Amino acid sequence: MIDRVAVISGAGRGIGAATAAYLADRGWRIALLDLDGESAAARAADLGGDHLGLACDVADEASVRAAVVRVEERFGRIDAMIAAAGNLERAPAAEFDLGSWRRHLDIHLTGTFLLAQLAYPRLVESAGSVVTFASVAATFGLPRRVAYAAAKTGLVGMTRTLAAEWGPSGVRVNAVAPGYVDTEMIRSGFRAGTLDEREVLGRTPLRRLAQPEDIAAAIAFLISEQASFITGVMLPVDGGLIIDGTFDRSTAEGP
Repeated sequence: MIDRVAVISGAGRGIGAATAAYLADRGWRIALLDLDGESAAARAADLGGDHLGLACDVADEASVRAAVVRVEERFGRIDAMIAAAGNLERAPAAEFDLGSWRRHLDIHLTGTFLLAQLAYPRLVESAGSVVTFASVAATFGLPRRVAYAAAKTGLVGMTRTLAAEWGPSGVRVNAVAPGYVDTEMIRSGFRAGTLDEREVLGRTPLRRLAQPEDIAAAIAFLISEQASFITGVMLPVDGGLIIDGTFDRSTAEGP
């Protein structure tokens, strides 16, 4: 069997790095892309075997094109494109900086589109798939994160449109929508007081943060043969966060 190849952006740390490790352990060859090329190369080396780490600014077309060419030269195929790169800045909407707004759209929306578009010819050849990164922010409003929520909601529309357009070519496109994940980004929010850990856990029916590996496992399913008839969906991986409509917390604490 020919080794399958996954390209993962934002793979230098967090969920992207965890997904790279998860898939590598299951026989995938991984091209790790990150704005920090040294981090991507170090992660690739840590995985052992035949993997590739590259510097890539997903918001820059030339950078993405160069990375995809390198992947094609190295592996000759792409079976999965996983667009995990992202950013998050918090500020009241009335004061939100336009430059910050544009960075969110450039990284989340334009970056994901470029990765998918430039990988598309290879994905057609392999009957491969794309996984985009939505969020619970695509389901409900998140105050002080207007650009992030707008970008994530836009990604859901992009995912559905690409799935409808590319399905006849055999390419599947799905979104994963994490809740609160135990990463440095979330922990920094707890430390800074912009997130309340007790409130987050209280709103989550499973009463814990996701681990990066939880998201990686969902991604592995979406790009697998077991999901071969699934396309255009947003899969929440949030411990039930978006389905909990409880307002009286005195009845929601559980045993």
